[in-house]
Amino acid sequence: MINQTLPLIRTERLVLRLAELRDVPRIVRYFGENREHLGWTRPRVAPEFYTPEYWQRQVSAANAEFTSDRSLRLFLFDAADDATVAGNLNFTNFVRAAAYFCHVGYGLDAAHEGKGVMSEALRAAIDYVFGTLNMHRVMANYMPHNRRSGALLRRLGFVVEGYSRDYLYLDGKWEDHVLTSFTNPAWKAPY
Repeated sequence: MINQTLPLIRTERLVLRLAELRDVPRIVRYFGENREHLGWTRPRVAPEFYTPEYWQRQVSAANAEFTSDRSLRLFLFDAADDATVAGNLNFTNFVRAAAYFCHVGYGLDAAHEGKGVMSEALRAAIDYVFGTLNMHRVMANYMPHNRRSGALLRRLGFVVEGYSRDYLYLDGKWEDHVLTSFTNPAWKAPY
């Protein structure tokens, strides 16, 4: 499956889309301003992660991954001010054939927390992933002490499927994770 049309997902407060080269300065600003806020939720990154040159390459790579049906890497832009990156939302590890699943991970700007922004973004993005991309299952995993993420996933309908010890190496240490998934009740076989 080759994806021809790049997604443009609008919600009441957000525009979700793949990044463009013109977005690079605001993406660098988003990650730079949230370095400490998001750092504990991700693998340690090299200093180049916070440079325009790195994100120029990532913009091209994300577009290539989407068109070849391998991932969907969205940024959340404030609908009222598209110069503001409110967060990022990545659907990765696309598997088709007998599975039709992917994983989702997300990050939110500290100033946007507690306002329902990620809930709004995930609802709209999952609708797109289920409807347009025809995925059957989206999996999300969270650290047990990240209660906010666990509550968000429960509200959206994700079901806990297990617990994995030392699942991901984040911020310099192995972290346990709660494994969850959400399935598409309207999934249709492509042929």
